[in-house]
Amino acid sequence: MVDFDDLHSRDVQKKLLHKTELLKNRPENRFNTDFGMIASLGGVIIVPILIGVFSGSYLEEKFPQHFSWRLSLIFLGFVWGIINAYLWIKNENRKIIQNNSEDTQKRDKHE
Repeated sequence: MVDFDDLHSRDVQKKLLHKTELLKNRPENRFNTDFGMIASLGGVIIVPILIGVFSGSYLEEKFPQHFSWRLSLIFLGFVWGIINAYLWIKNENRKIIQNNSEDTQKRDKHE
């Protein structure tokens, strides 16, 4: 006959040990890590917009048209920046999932 209390206590013990290891492996200063990620994400979006601003100013000066080069290229830079941000977040998410699966495999080997 199976002792369900014993199985439950083993399961709880494994979960607690796993959470303890996660806390030990957590970066000490999450603020710096999070701020760095947000700053990088802002840079990924802002740089193409700034390229659009300066390129648009140059083109308006050299090749005047009936439309605004600057506004057109700012919009294009914004779209480019959003696409870059999406791809960057998707790549970071893939890395996080891969690291979590590797940690799970390592943990399962040790148990």
